[in-house]
Amino acid sequence: MKISYFKTALFFILLFSSGNLFAQLPINGKWAYSFEDDKSSALPSFDDTKWKTKESKDLKWEKTDLPAKGNVIWIRKTVVIPSSLKKELDKTGALVFYLGRIKQEDKTYFNGKLVGETTSGDLKRFYILNDKDIIWDKPNTFAVRITHWGDRSTVDGEIALMAAKPAQIFEIKANAEGVTNKQQVNNKKTVYNAIIKNNVNRKVAANLLTNFYDLNNKKIKTESKNITLKPGDNIFSIPFQSPSKFLKTQYSLSIPVYSYHKIWNAEYGYIDISYKAAQPKLAYKAKETFTPALLGKQTINGWLGQRLNANKEQRLYKVDETALLAGFINKPGAHPWIGEHVGKFLEAACNSYQNNKDPLLKIKIDRTAQQLIASQLNDGYLGTYDTSSQWTSWDVWSHKYDLVGLLSYYELSGYEPALAASQKIGDLLSKRFGDKPGQLDIIKAGAHVGMAATSVIDPMTDLYRFSGKKEYLDFCYYITKSYNGKNGPRIIATLDSIGRVDKTANAKAYEMMSNLVGLVKLYRVTNDEQFLKPVLAAWKDITQKRLYITGTTSSFEHFQDDYLLPASNKDNMGEGCVTTTWLQLNFQLLSIFGKMEYVDELERSVYNHLTGAENPQTGCVSYYTPLMGTKPYRCVITCCMSSVPRGIAMIPLFTNGKINGSPSILFYQPGVYKTVINGNTSVEFTTKTTFPENGDVTIEVNPSVSGKFEVLLRKPYWAADYKLSVNGVSQPVTATETESINRVWKKGDKINVNFSLPVKVLDGGISYPGSIAFQRGPQILVFDKMLNPNLLVEFSVQNNAFEMQQIFDALPAKWVGTQAYQVKVVADGKPTNIILVPYADASQTGGDVTTWIKSNNLK
Repeated sequence: MKISYFKTALFFILLFSSGNLFAQLPINGKWAYSFEDDKSSALPSFDDTKWKTKESKDLKWEKTDLPAKGNVIWIRKTVVIPSSLKKELDKTGALVFYLGRIKQEDKTYFNGKLVGETTSGDLKRFYILNDKDIIWDKPNTFAVRITHWGDRSTVDGEIALMAAKPAQIFEIKANAEGVTNKQQVNNKKTVYNAIIKNNVNRKVAANLLTNFYDLNNKKIKTESKNITLKPGDNIFSIPFQSPSKFLKTQYSLSIPVYSYHKIWNAEYGYIDISYKAAQPKLAYKAKETFTPALLGKQTINGWLGQRLNANKEQRLYKVDETALLAGFINKPGAHPWIGEHVGKFLEAACNSYQNNKDPLLKIKIDRTAQQLIASQLNDGYLGTYDTSSQWTSWDVWSHKYDLVGLLSYYELSGYEPALAASQKIGDLLSKRFGDKPGQLDIIKAGAHVGMAATSVIDPMTDLYRFSGKKEYLDFCYYITKSYNGKNGPRIIATLDSIGRVDKTANAKAYEMMSNLVGLVKLYRVTNDEQFLKPVLAAWKDITQKRLYITGTTSSFEHFQDDYLLPASNKDNMGEGCVTTTWLQLNFQLLSIFGKMEYVDELERSVYNHLTGAENPQTGCVSYYTPLMGTKPYRCVITCCMSSVPRGIAMIPLFTNGKINGSPSILFYQPGVYKTVINGNTSVEFTTKTTFPENGDVTIEVNPSVSGKFEVLLRKPYWAADYKLSVNGVSQPVTATETESINRVWKKGDKINVNFSLPVKVLDGGISYPGSIAFQRGPQILVFDKMLNPNLLVEFSVQNNAFEMQQIFDALPAKWVGTQAYQVKVVADGKPTNIILVPYADASQTGGDVTTWIKSNNLK
């Protein structure tokens, strides 16, 4: 076997840390690499001489470098470690192998032994090497198995051996015997443990100071111990019966020999508070045409209700708030944007709770919000970055979602500490960022031409409304001014001048639309048209040129050129965060104008791409949800895993409501809608229907007292043969968007709405020429390979003479949904039948989806 040795003079680079001098040995030169996933690649005896090589500074692979199949890269290097490096090891008791950041995951082996693994692409790798594992002055083999996502992978940072630092040697964790962090802890006999792992083979003297605090940060117990840290795990216990239902423990570890100090926090329990909804101190200045139905005054059943319930039980119930809070309680977090998830969860959970009053969800909301508040620093900082990294990367972005979640909790519960924590964030942001001497430029504090950071304009407008403090409005004005600053995204200026989102900033869809939502809200609180105009231009551009038939936009997370709508797995289309933000934007515009064009877009997303991005059987979410291919549902924490449930929990805000004060039925779903009209008359609308299977709808109207008022009913753009009757008496149908019935209503009056749901043929456009898709009512119908297992060849359909009929008993036993339709196609020159299902239902059992079907129509 041929082995190449790394031989070099030892150049020491002096680093200063914790009062000690450390040296490092750079591991430069060529590394061997392979895309073959062979487990024996970890072994020192493995022959890598036929592998390709790259210099250590060039360990990067772009899309063109990577094979079409597989997502694993092995890298290897054999290194002679000089015994002169023992002096460095002796300083702290171990060396570390430093790899920098790796995109995305790695398992690292030293002489065939697994020494560490990391699953985040945003964490620096430091893996401990003990003396007993090192072969001094002889070859040692490093092998790293990298798993990458997407189209590139990198090893980013200088690779080196160096003396281990105390922060790498000593790991602190905490637990409690007798309770978990999810239980109220008051009056329970509990033992609180600090677990300190010593990763080197030497004993160390230390001091451990333990403090206990309640939710108001009042110290209720303290204890100090002089301890000895032996190699391996060391457990130090304190029995304590807490008087508080919530308890924060803080462990302060001091190791004099290393001049090292470390704090570790743990939080337990929550306080079950009584909810009393909070109202904004300031009303919107712009006219509000549409008023959403109160979430607690609606019950949605049927197909849509099933999806709302799945979102609650399969997703929100299963969110691991411990993982979401970990980076706040002990910084830094696992990756730069880990801080966004908890705020997204709180918003979704608060909306869902208001709609269904689920007691288990309330406990989870209280626990999550209160533990988040308890982690806030005295200066108001509520992020997941260590001190040296604050206000870089995604820090402002995470504070944005803190505000979103805490203000949702405050509005739901009236819990004043949630508003106080939000104001501390607002005060800190206003102090840190601005155009005065000593302040930071917010454009430099976030990715994507600063749009990630400036999107905090959205919840800052809400903070202004709930607090009444003008300085938060001033901060929003500062953000709009910063758009035109040096290197700014010029969102308003570009949209005002050319009206193209793909030519605005860097065309990043999620961050840009997040800013647009903030601008709409700024318009609503100021009535200043300059903030609304660019939003309307963007909406027009998206709906006319960049919107998929399923109600989403973006490919590779960016707006693409006119009418370019690629839709396969490889096109990374329909990012879940984009779909949800598109929903939010349309909801804001509906609130201002009350126009059905915004309801059309909300409906398009809800019945297709939004609900289609969450598997109703498992609650797992697709980051990107293709029209062509398998929906890649995953249950790991991602931005879209957190965003899609927010969008689904929003749905009851716009299924019904009031337009200019008149009760309005917008989505024809079975359920109950309660409201108050004329100041004191309560009305209950009970809808019975099997929509979207058919268009037969009965709405029973029950006012508390008989009285005259107007009821508006949406006339969907896709409906045919739309008919109305009241108590069996036919009503004239003349309008194009909504029908008005203005009469004296009494208990038991019934409205009958009847319409057909014709199948519409959609053209594949420039991305799918010669192909068509089917739309029935608001739903896109698609082919799911799992439901058509015997069709082994490509098929086509005649777009002007197809036959479609609903079929029954064609779906698997656990399939969520009841709709299935049979269509005649041509396969291998012969006529046959295929089964189509709604796009939102498709791929829930892993089936490959075909939305754009080849047409054999000859013109």
